[in-house]
Amino acid sequence: MGQFPLPHAVTDVRCGNELEYNDLVETKVKYGKRATIAQLLATIVQSLLLVNVGMELAMATVVIGSLYKNPNAEFLLSDTESSWYGSILYLCQPIGSCLSGYAQKRFGKKSCVVLACVPSIFGWMLLWYANSVTMLYWSTITMGMGLGFTDGPAYSYIGEICEPRLRGIMSCVINMACLIGVLSSYGLSYVFQWKTVAVVSALCPIMCLILVTFIPESPIWLLSKGKNEKAMKAICWLRGWVDPHVVSTEYQELMFYYKTSLDKSKTIRDSKGVFSSFLWVKSPSVYRPLRLVTIYYIFTLISCLTPCRPYIVKLMYESGVKDTHSIALVLYGFMQLAGSIGLTLTVRKLGKRMLTLSTLGINTMAIFLFAVYFVCIKNKLINSEAYVPMILYSIIMFSGAMGMLTVPWTLVSEIYPNEAKSFASSLTTAIYYILTFSATKVYLSVETTLGLNNTFFMMAGSSFVGFLYLYRNMPETENKTFMEIEEFFVPQNEQTSSEVSPGPRAV
Repeated sequence: MGQFPLPHAVTDVRCGNELEYNDLVETKVKYGKRATIAQLLATIVQSLLLVNVGMELAMATVVIGSLYKNPNAEFLLSDTESSWYGSILYLCQPIGSCLSGYAQKRFGKKSCVVLACVPSIFGWMLLWYANSVTMLYWSTITMGMGLGFTDGPAYSYIGEICEPRLRGIMSCVINMACLIGVLSSYGLSYVFQWKTVAVVSALCPIMCLILVTFIPESPIWLLSKGKNEKAMKAICWLRGWVDPHVVSTEYQELMFYYKTSLDKSKTIRDSKGVFSSFLWVKSPSVYRPLRLVTIYYIFTLISCLTPCRPYIVKLMYESGVKDTHSIALVLYGFMQLAGSIGLTLTVRKLGKRMLTLSTLGINTMAIFLFAVYFVCIKNKLINSEAYVPMILYSIIMFSGAMGMLTVPWTLVSEIYPNEAKSFASSLTTAIYYILTFSATKVYLSVETTLGLNNTFFMMAGSSFVGFLYLYRNMPETENKTFMEIEEFFVPQNEQTSSEVSPGPRAV
């Protein structure tokens, strides 16, 4: 992938209080296309694992659509079994996610990729052999454990290897990869039986397991382990396979940033015990962004109809799409992918805040119209037409992927301080999947109790509340340095003297 000479003495590139940060900014290097290509290659390898995540998330829809009260199926799924199978993946993910926080810190981000691939491969094989509901449960439990080692490490890795100008775009590429996985599952299910889809899906983690050996570890993690020469080599690789002197300024900046993080986390690092990392939750630099992202996730689940996804086939059938639901699944997957591409192309110009608010507003209106449509059908004011729910749901899928569904995941790679990033990113993803499990598990009960129209009216109202909250509290992080983002949540005048130390403003 490109070779470069080892630095003669990495320790010659010094980092200390005697080196003023302003001098670093004045000599900041602007990298070219080779750096973009290198970072894109590293991102693509990580993206293979996210393609696998998308396929795992979509597989519940495919399996439930094939087995739910289907007299011609090998075995059947009842309402209760469908709700458990559709949600149990999200329940198991937090277990792996909590373990990944420790694994990231001790073994690095690349090791977490291996820990994610192995359970995923076994999960797909179990699904291939499944001949009972019990085997379905075991396959999704195994996948869920692997899923926990994917999201947090992947987004942390991208946040740490990319330049600020590319960080948002590369995070969008990872999001797009997940949606490619969703579309792939839906497309394969249109052609093949669900067990065949499981076999083909296993190729993704296998390819990722092979290719991850060719990309470097996170430079910041290497610095945290005292592996300075390897950190320099990693930066050289990621900036276009250049010589060490080209990246010496960035190396100094990373050392400054790492030293700042160490100073701020001294109390937590001195603490002992298995749960000492949870002391980060008391830090404003962690609990404030965590609170924002958690609330963001809640409104994402509602405005993107995430609890409905395992039951899309059922929802489409009840709304008038009876003979074309397989084609509808492919259409929805395609619309999500198109929305993710739109996000990648526009995020640098429009910013994450604008995309969040605009897409949330669109989804709120679409869900409201969905509810009105259900009321009209229920009262026989109009006849059910397949194109109406397909258009509305396509709008929700496209708009959500262009903002609400994907932006919070890009925030995970940006908003936490370096020393807390492994723990905080894993905790964040665990919270998301716990929320998703809860919402998915209770959705059928809520729909049965309230009816489709009232359920969607409730979702539309909740989405509007989310719009008001995010309008007031959502910051713009696009093209901002880590230090600038941290100072939004903890301004300098709120920091204690022990938390303040000189550091760079560009990482």
